Amino acid sequence: MMNNLDNYNNISFARAETSVIMEVFHSNIYGNVHGGELMKLVDIAAGMAATKHCKGQVVTARVDEVVFHRPVHVGNIVKCIGQLAYVGKSSMQIIVNILVSSIENYSEWETALTAFVTMVHMVDNKSAKVPELIVTTKEEEEIYKLGEKKYKEIKDKYIKS
Repeated sequence: MMNNLDNYNNISFARAETSVIMEVFHSNIYGNVHGGELMKLVDIAAGMAATKHCKGQVVTARVDEVVFHRPVHVGNIVKCIGQLAYVGKSSMQIIVNILVSSIENYSEWETALTAFVTMVHMVDNKSAKVPELIVTTKEEEEIYKLGEKKYKEIKDKYIKS
């Protein structure tokens, strides 16, 4: 049986997750967490997932389709999950989800934010080749197809021939 640690190019390996309790310094005067604080977590999780895959320096190239689904408040726990979904030549598509739970009910999570992030692998201040991505399960295949779709949409929209 293959262990994710045995294959560093496996799509499941390039996943990063972190949890944080939201404090007063994360919020506005009404106790709502600033969207920028959540975007910072998105960037961190995407960067960790991309770095795990390419084993090197990455930079954020784009953040697409950021959707704030529900507010996050002081005292909430947020779980931020970055999952590598697709790789191009030097870029990587990462799907990021932020889930929120109250401290009293840590087992019930609701989606607070979703986003797609494009990270680029850098070597000597130049974009560099990214290792291929290996898909081994049906769930990984679905993630890969979603990432590929987003990659093609971006390429068609912004990259002129």
